[in-house]
Amino acid sequence: MRMAVDFEECLKDSPRFRAALEEVEGDVAELELKLDKLVKLCIAMIDTGKAFCVANKQFMNGIRDLAQYSSNDAVVETSLTKFSDSLQEMINFHTILFDQTQRSIKAQLQNFVKEDLRKFKDAKKQFEKVSEEKENALVKNAQVQRNKQHEVEEATNILTATRKCFRHIALDYVLQINVLQSKRRSEILKSMLSFMYAHLAFFHQGYDLFSELGPYMKDLGAQLDRLVVDAAKEKREMEQKHSTIQQKDFSSDDSKLEYNVDAANGIVMEGYLFKRASNAFKTWNRKKPDHIRRWFSIQNNQLVYQKKFKDNPTVVVEDLRLCTVKHCEDIERRFCFEVVSPTKSCMLQADSEKLRQAWIKAVQTSIATAYREKGDESEPSDRCKVIPHCGFDLHFPDEASILVRKKLNCHYLQMT
Repeated sequence: MRMAVDFEECLKDSPRFRAALEEVEGDVAELELKLDKLVKLCIAMIDTGKAFCVANKQFMNGIRDLAQYSSNDAVVETSLTKFSDSLQEMINFHTILFDQTQRSIKAQLQNFVKEDLRKFKDAKKQFEKVSEEKENALVKNAQVQRNKQHEVEEATNILTATRKCFRHIALDYVLQINVLQSKRRSEILKSMLSFMYAHLAFFHQGYDLFSELGPYMKDLGAQLDRLVVDAAKEKREMEQKHSTIQQKDFSSDDSKLEYNVDAANGIVMEGYLFKRASNAFKTWNRKKPDHIRRWFSIQNNQLVYQKKFKDNPTVVVEDLRLCTVKHCEDIERRFCFEVVSPTKSCMLQADSEKLRQAWIKAVQTSIATAYREKGDESEPSDRCKVIPHCGFDLHFPDEASILVRKKLNCHYLQMT
């Protein structure tokens, strides 16, 4: 390798030597600036990469949460779990890459700047000091008069010693310069080569990871294609059903009026009803209708209601066989009917006359059905009478007749 500064020129201390020194010193100063900048950029990159890994881990946790949420869908849960595990491996590979970058770029170049460039600066300071001393010795030696022999000998000895010291320091400085110029090539190239090998390992690990994941992704893509086709088919079916329903007559807002005593879920009828308060004031809450509008249902031979789906049903009538239902035309509200049991009564309001009739019929039918399910020998018509008085029907079994008579003081009960 060509030397940056020649040793022979150093001994001469020629202008050529001084010019070479000036060029090298300027080059080293610029090199230090470039390396400092590169190290700072590397530190910023590593910090940003670590922040990326942290954010990526949070994103992976979000995917895992979504996978757990989709536990009822095996395909989605399995896919998301597998993908999150693979991406987590990539995060680990990123972390390794940033660690290797820190060792290869940050640590190695920082060490070069702190150690080798520091030695160069120290050698430069010594050279500049002895160079100044030599210049002073030369000036002093030149100023001594020839007739002052003692001063001539003293100036000559100082100049000789100073020159000898200068040559040693200058040669050491030149050696440090040439070593630095040689080492900086190897340090920079070694650092960058290590950095590139770190990237090679990173991408190789990623390639191996996704090569193993590739067949699964291909199969999932085929399933997704089928899902897209099925979804399009379901969409057409739903649009057709939507169009068919839209063509129906919606002039009446009444809900489904049918009741089914043989329903598989045991619910004979269900729907919204307004309920009058059971306190002493017997009021309807007009300002907040949601406080009195409840979802009623007839199930398990009981009349129950609930405000929200997850709420436990509130039992209004525990046993429909011990109750009766009647129209209520003597109050200001329309479409009202009352369910009366031996212990209490419940005033309800439907949204229309059709719904009121449907609810009344559902309650009456449930009463009759309850007796049949008990396995009674006689027909419901043999066990109770339907007496049309005051616009309502009364249904009471023989066993409950005495209790009902006492509780309701009903004068319309006719025993068979």
